[in-house]
Amino acid sequence: MKIVPGIALMLFALVIGCSPSYRVTQNKTDKSATWSAYRTFAFIDTNRISPSPQDAYQAVVEQIKRAVTTELTNRGYQQTKDNPDLLVNIGAVMKEKTQTRQTTIYEAPFYTGQRRYHWQSQEVPVGTYQEGTVNLHVVDSQRNALIWDVAVSSVLNRQQVTPVQVGEAIHKVFTKFPGSRS
Repeated sequence: MKIVPGIALMLFALVIGCSPSYRVTQNKTDKSATWSAYRTFAFIDTNRISPSPQDAYQAVVEQIKRAVTTELTNRGYQQTKDNPDLLVNIGAVMKEKTQTRQTTIYEAPFYTGQRRYHWQSQEVPVGTYQEGTVNLHVVDSQRNALIWDVAVSSVLNRQQVTPVQVGEAIHKVFTKFPGSRS
């Protein structure tokens, strides 16, 4: 009956291995910002930029807004529409990328001709994948100055991005958050 713990361990490793990995790819903070002075926040209206964003994009942006609201309220900030201290701008992009691998000398063609033959390792494509990136810009509304610029990236599965995945990515970003009111 020692097989059952082994199977459970393999199942646990499989679940952990399939969980997404989030990388904070950018984290810039304005050192002159007085974070203790900020009390409220609001989101910049993205509908002014593009009056009709795609439904899927708008749904992801709403999930990001909910996750950011949760993180900021947990830190003591209040969301308001009247003269907020902080403005939060959200950007999300998804790119298709190509996965490659490097060739080895064992894959070189057999050649018995001229002495000037030259073989060199090269990158060959083996597949494609989707990478999603979320950018957050936090702006001091009084000074109209960018005080926190952060981005998080992750490889996406072929299915739709879930609110749980968005929440985990935003939580990972907010581990680097420079301000706190609580």
